[in-house]
Amino acid sequence: MGWRYIMGAILLHVLLVGVFGLAMVSLARDMPPPQLAIQATIVDASSLGRPPPRDTQRKQQEERRKEEERRKAEEQAKLRDQELEQEKLREQEKLREQEKLAEQEKLREQEKLREDEQKRVVEQQQRAEQERREREAKADAERKRVAEIERKQKERETEQRRQAEAREQQTRESELKRQLDEEEGQAAVAQSGVLDRYRALIQQHIYRNWNRPASARTGLECEINITQGARGEVLSAKLGSCNGDAVVRESIENAVLRASPLPLPDDARAFQRNLLLQFKPKD
Repeated sequence: MGWRYIMGAILLHVLLVGVFGLAMVSLARDMPPPQLAIQATIVDASSLGRPPPRDTQRKQQEERRKEEERRKAEEQAKLRDQELEQEKLREQEKLREQEKLAEQEKLREQEKLREDEQKRVVEQQQRAEQERREREAKADAERKRVAEIERKQKERETEQRRQAEAREQQTRESELKRQLDEEEGQAAVAQSGVLDRYRALIQQHIYRNWNRPASARTGLECEINITQGARGEVLSAKLGSCNGDAVVRESIENAVLRASPLPLPDDARAFQRNLLLQFKPKD
């Protein structure tokens, strides 16, 4: 804000110089016009060679005195004018110097503003660059974290697949062995006649629980698909091909359900979870 005070001082000096100039112009107008220092005097020829009278001498002395005073006044006025001119030049020089100082101060302020702006831009660019590096570092760390998680996940999935395949292979082998053992056991059971006796025992048990309807005709023959539990409990009973009517079919299914639990075989190898029996009651 220093240049504002300088400009105010400059304007004040200009105003004072203007007022002083107007006062000098007014003073010059009021002063009487200068008179010539040489004046002609008519001298009587008869008076030549005689001393002038006293009045004339006093008058001449008075005129010389006045002339001297005018000359001095003119010189003083000239000196004053010269002093005023010099003062005016000094004021102008002072104003020019103040203007120069103000301009220099303005340039310094502008330069400082440019430097501050450049510094602000540089700091802003540095902050932006720092933030960019931090974002990139965070993004890189996040990518590495995600990659590590994915790697571990893939390893877990690979291990889980390997374990699942191993379990599946073991299960298949166990199931195959079980099937082979079961087939061997069933073959042995079939050869020993235990399976036939087991089926006949179940059929007789169902016959005892069957309430023969009036519509059951001679030569009734139906297939029964039975699913049983480990203790012989009947889980489901469905008829396949059957030459009986709906009432007969329903009575046979009810007989199977009432026969639960079914008798178990003497040899556990003869047990079958799913049984296909022929229902052929005696007439």
